[in-house]
Amino acid sequence: MSSEIHQPNDVQQARWAKRDELDKYAFAGVMSESEQELHVERFLDKNYYHRHLANVRANKQKLLKDLEYLEQREQLLLAEGATKRAKT
Repeated sequence: MSSEIHQPNDVQQARWAKRDELDKYAFAGVMSESEQELHVERFLDKNYYHRHLANVRANKQKLLKDLEYLEQREQLLLAEGATKRAKT
């Protein structure tokens, strides 16, 4: 067994600090200070909903584009399957 003591790096320390902050409030049902600040900022920001709506619409367009590609791919696979079955 190694006698070396593990020293976490800065990234690991930051990750554990964030977890510790969240764990403080996990059972109490209370938001952390950073969550409270975020909600207040969103509430006071008049353009938040417009930006959020724009993000939702952009995501929707991406998903529709992906869906279109997958539907085309499905049709190609079905056509290939039908061609192979017709040959046999």
